[in-house]
Amino acid sequence: MGWAEDQTELLARRLQGISDASVRTAYLRHTLLEMPVEHVAELLVVAHAFAEAKSPRHISLFGALSLALAHANCEALRRAVSGLLLVRDERQLARGLMSERVQEEVDALRVPDFGMGRPVTLGERKSLARRNDREWIARVIRDPHPDVMRILLLNPRLTETDVVRLCARRPVASDVLREVFCSARWIVRYPVKVALALNPYTPLDVALQLAPLLRAQDLRRVLDATDLPEELHAACRRRSILPGTLH
Repeated sequence: MGWAEDQTELLARRLQGISDASVRTAYLRHTLLEMPVEHVAELLVVAHAFAEAKSPRHISLFGALSLALAHANCEALRRAVSGLLLVRDERQLARGLMSERVQEEVDALRVPDFGMGRPVTLGERKSLARRNDREWIARVIRDPHPDVMRILLLNPRLTETDVVRLCARRPVASDVLREVFCSARWIVRYPVKVALALNPYTPLDVALQLAPLLRAQDLRRVLDATDLPEELHAACRRRSILPGTLH
């Protein structure tokens, strides 16, 4: 594992020198796609261990690794790494790379009322998501379609408060929450991470990747929540028994 420890340190230092979140993610994604599957798996194991030990640089690195691997271009790599981690009995890490489906509620999939007196097409909803208008943002943010949300998350008028409220909404379409997780702009915001981790509609693989990034008080909030999956509770309990994690 010596190679993985050295590479983890190298990547953690390099990412510290890249201020733009999108550039960091793109750089890391390109790096991972150039690596053998075995090396990516080893890198994840080491980065995860350091993140659980509360090393700030490695918490940031593990979050960046999760975000990079969530990209569609990494789907084949993600599946291969997950399979290898299962063989090596790294079940929590493996589950974090498996796309999980959540049973959707009808209310979560209902298209909001855009006040036009008629059904609004998907193309129109995408166009509305681009508008630099707070009144339209308040309507579009309730749209259940991931393509609409992907556009809205890039809107310069969208605020952190908007995104946190979106991530705390119940019920909400799980694909919408996955889009937030895959947004380099927003997933770096700690309140967004917490809101996603605490929402039972967040896909389990996303929640498991967030668990190592949570601070002590928010680990407690997850452990106290009765509507979250047992697998997430187990991941947070694991962190809670690490020396110096909960004070």
